[in-house]
Amino acid sequence: SRLKKMVFRKIVLWILAVVALSACTKHSVEPGVSISFASVAQDASVSTRSGAGENVVLSTTESMRSKPFGIYGLYSDNPGDENGTNVFLSTNAQAVSYNASSAKWEYDPLAYWSINKFYRFRAYHPYNGTAFNVLNSSSVDLISIDYKIASGSDDLMFAFWTGQANESVITNNVPMQFFHALSGITFSVGMKNSEDVPDGYQDAVTSFWVSGIIPNGTVLYTHPDGRFNEAQMIWIAENYDSSTKYYQWTGSKTFGKINNPNPAVSIFDGSSVVFAIPQSSSGAKGPTKAYFTTQNGGNAVNEITLPAVKWEPGVIYSYCFVISQSKIEVEITIKDWEPVEINQDIHII
Repeated sequence: SRLKKMVFRKIVLWILAVVALSACTKHSVEPGVSISFASVAQDASVSTRSGAGENVVLSTTESMRSKPFGIYGLYSDNPGDENGTNVFLSTNAQAVSYNASSAKWEYDPLAYWSINKFYRFRAYHPYNGTAFNVLNSSSVDLISIDYKIASGSDDLMFAFWTGQANESVITNNVPMQFFHALSGITFSVGMKNSEDVPDGYQDAVTSFWVSGIIPNGTVLYTHPDGRFNEAQMIWIAENYDSSTKYYQWTGSKTFGKINNPNPAVSIFDGSSVVFAIPQSSSGAKGPTKAYFTTQNGGNAVNEITLPAVKWEPGVIYSYCFVISQSKIEVEITIKDWEPVEINQDIHII
């Protein structure tokens, strides 16, 4: 009947209106909670430069902000799944840069959390540099980087994070805690505080270099076999070089007796840390030797074989050359660069 047709028509129009309203509402809803990052350097106490290392700058939380970091991400249904879905659009590392205006680490295009999925992120800093090259095969489970100390002085750092996208996680930044992948080396010189060295005696170091090291290496930032939610760093450093001069420095720095309040004089400029490939020093491939000249010694070159010490990532090795009338002694101080607070294994091959 005509009445039934009118009722049916009204019902159809009502349904169409509801569908249209629903469509408009869906378009106005955000796609989800975007993933944001916070970057922290584990070492907050050391920030130094070195003329010998071509203006080496050791990264702190603040200095890291001058350069972006690269990050890979994956999520899966279960924690530690071997396979999953890429977090970012590209399988290459996503660059994340610090925006001083917003005081945030930012990237584009944004990625969004998949609620209750299990995530893992593996990152390196800086995103690019002159001393290293990130291999194209790198991924969330294996970052492969070639590093050459003669090519630059980038403070290479790594970070790893894993967790589930629950409410407490998605409402906060992902805390990427970076730590140093290289070794730090310092050298200083002074006269021995003994009776055979006259009070007030002074000299000046005028040149310095090191030979007998492994200058190039490949670092694999990955995971132990089958344990994808853990981190493992493997350095492969094999090509020993005894002929090239590394960490060359020239200048004039006066030194005298080492006593209170007169410490040994740093050979390099500034606070004088230079970077080194983690390796077994003095003995594994051949001796590591330091050479220097002094003002009083003229053209005579002092040659010192460094003690056999394994250079490990994230550790600073401070060598002090103590000069007396008869010989030069080597004192070495070793200190951690920073606490490594993540589950991490280190291997040097």
